[in-house]
Amino acid sequence: MRRASLAAVVVVALLAAAAPAQAVKPPVVPTRGALWGAFPNEPGGIPALQARVGRRLAIVNRYVPWDFSNWSSISDYLRTGHLPMVSWSAAPRTTASAIASGSQDSVIVAAARALKHAGGRVFLRPFYEFDQPPGHPRYIGTPSEVRAAWRRLANIFHSVGAKNVRLVWCPMASDFHDGIAKSFYPGDRYVNWVGADGYNFPGKTWRPFKDIFQRAYHFTYVHAKRMIIAETASPAADPRTPRWMVGAAKWIRHHTYVHAVSYFDSTSPKGFNFQVASNARTLAAFRAWGLRRYFHR
Repeated sequence: MRRASLAAVVVVALLAAAAPAQAVKPPVVPTRGALWGAFPNEPGGIPALQARVGRRLAIVNRYVPWDFSNWSSISDYLRTGHLPMVSWSAAPRTTASAIASGSQDSVIVAAARALKHAGGRVFLRPFYEFDQPPGHPRYIGTPSEVRAAWRRLANIFHSVGAKNVRLVWCPMASDFHDGIAKSFYPGDRYVNWVGADGYNFPGKTWRPFKDIFQRAYHFTYVHAKRMIIAETASPAADPRTPRWMVGAAKWIRHHTYVHAVSYFDSTSPKGFNFQVASNARTLAAFRAWGLRRYFHR
């Protein structure tokens, strides 16, 4: 009997292993609270970071080029319980003036049609950091050119009926201080969420989280939009970073228009190390941040 029972257990285990994994429903955007996630660019990717922090990432950021064609792969994130934020770069493949002219309509239509059938909500961050200065790799044009390009893209997504796609207008947090970001704003009817990218860069003046994002938050509040901290990080090896993360969590908790945050868990293009797993204290602080009830969605 014991052998038979053991055999049955083995068979059940094998069948369970062979069965396809059930889809996990992605989280919904909370009316109170904030979704918490990352760009997990470390060995092991999403599963490894989730194992380290002891929870599923609600938001997963993915960067794709303008000529990206595998839009169906975005559905994989939704099936595994994540809300994807697709950061869709225009440069260097095209420019704002080309998009506004209609020459890129076929590219946009293909993306809109594919994402319409992704199977759930998708955050799309087209030509993020469009406010970078001329000569920067992400520069695509003047404010008026970018506004026109954004409106054309938004109109196409609307005409296709991709109501599940939330367009995230995302300049750099620093440009909300002097009116530069505002000059790129296409108008409330063309924007679903306001985003901002802001870092506490190593080697520069130490910047608390609130100092980085306060002006961006004010802009969001004035326009009555939901806000996502689309990219942020602090040096992983700096002993002050764990306290910086505590401050970030508290600030978001008291700024209720912020409904999502995505951490840049990677090494930056300039070689700055923001990988949380590279420092035990930073990883512990990051884990504690994600396990706070306000962010646990």
